[in-house]
Parts: sequence; C-alpha cells; structure tokens
Amino acid sequence: MNNSGAIYIEHRDHAAVASEIGRYMAGLGFAPCALPPSALGGRIMIPEKRRRHFFVLPARAGWVTLWEDPRYFADRALAAHLARTLGVRAAWIEVSGNGVGWARALYRGEAVVEAVFDPVETTFYGEYGTIHFVFDIETTPEDWIAALGLPFDELHYEAVLEGELPADAGEPTHLAFEK
Repeated sequence: MNNSGAIYIEHRDHAAVASEIGRYMAGLGFAPCALPPSALGGRIMIPEKRRRHFFVLPARAGWVTLWEDPRYFADRALAAHLARTLGVRAAWIEVSGNGVGWARALYRGEAVVEAVFDPVETTFYGEYGTIHFVFDIETTPEDWIAALGLPFDELHYEAVLEGELPADAGEPTHLAFEK
C-alpha cells in the first residue's frame, strides 16, 4: 500500500456498513447524490471536500473495505464512528508514497486499541491541510496489514475505477454525497 488510505470494518454485511456511512455523512451535512463513481470531487483534504465518493466492498476475510476518492486519505473519524456504532473493530490506515511514512489506528467499539499518527499542517499536492504520517521503522504497513489479515492492500478508489478489482471481490457499492 503506497500513497493511499483505507478503512477496514470487521463486519459481514457491507450494506449495513454503507447504511451507517450514509448516517455519518448526513450528520456532517452531506446529502446522497446520484453522481457516477467517475465524477470525482477534485479536492484531496477531507475537511475541504464538498463532494465525497466511497466504494464499499463486500466482506473478504471478515473485513469490509472502504475507499474514498481520491486515494490519498481515509477519514479517521469515520473509522472510529463505524467501530462505535456497529460495535466492531475498524482499522484506519494512510501510507505515503515511500511506505515509511504512514499512520494507523485500530478501534474496537468505543475503545482505541492503537493509534499511531502525528497531525502535521502542510501543503500536499497543492492543498494546505493536515496530514498524519509518522516515520515508523519498527512496524511496516505490510506487517500491520498482514497481522490484521486486511484484504486488498494494494488497491484504492482509482484502482476500482480502472477495473483492477479482482472478479471474485464481489460488486462494490458506490456511495456519493454532496454538501
């Protein structure tokens, strides 16, 4: 996993996860909209986005995978919300292009099991905002992903658009919201 973020929810029913994402987005003032997956929002930093797209994949190895457009970040607050409201484990991960700078959190219900990130205000691909990467030479993203048994670690939102999702992954659910 490089230059991407993801949320993994330990749940069997991706439709239930998608439904909870809709409730979370409504709480942020977003409304569902009928945009195709390719009608990308153009913003990178999550707080500034006014259009948000998600792919929610059917469970694999016990984990529902969630990717957002664009691939760079995942919404840590959403991961914590899903763990809390669904009463499950949720893993949040963001990995920079070099694979050494990365961030992660693991939630179980309301508990924070692990959280390794350092918020830094900076410019990233022309946008100013907060990134969370730390340099962790003790644990690699690949080790953490393998320890949890997370699926699809080399894919992201754009990969699904480009048809790179394996045929046996099932049909992803696309969600689009606007504010």
